[in-house]
Amino acid sequence: MVLHMWERRIEVVTGGNKGIGYEICHQLALNGIEVVLTARNESRGVEAVKKLINAHGIHNVVFHQLDITDSISVANLGKFIKTRFKKLDILVNNAAEIGIVCVDEQKFKDIGAYWFPNEELKL
Repeated sequence: MVLHMWERRIEVVTGGNKGIGYEICHQLALNGIEVVLTARNESRGVEAVKKLINAHGIHNVVFHQLDITDSISVANLGKFIKTRFKKLDILVNNAAEIGIVCVDEQKFKDIGAYWFPNEELKL
């Protein structure tokens, strides 16, 4: 059975390259959800996806680099999701960051990202 894009569920896991984030990616992918595994370190993220594919036979997972403290990185992920999937159903914000993360709203908008404080994220 082939599912159309609007019938598939799309999930992003921040900090998905190890620990709880990795296992969340594993379990949701096993349940047929399209997973975008993100990590700050590109080589570790790529290795995590390879492990899911090779060790577990999971093919509905892709990697995208993400540093949650960098507004350009966050915007690039948003553009990737919008272009490739046209939607986002699930966001698991697992990335570890100590303290408060501040995003420069104007810098975020300047690179073409969308800013919707206190509203539903519209990709």
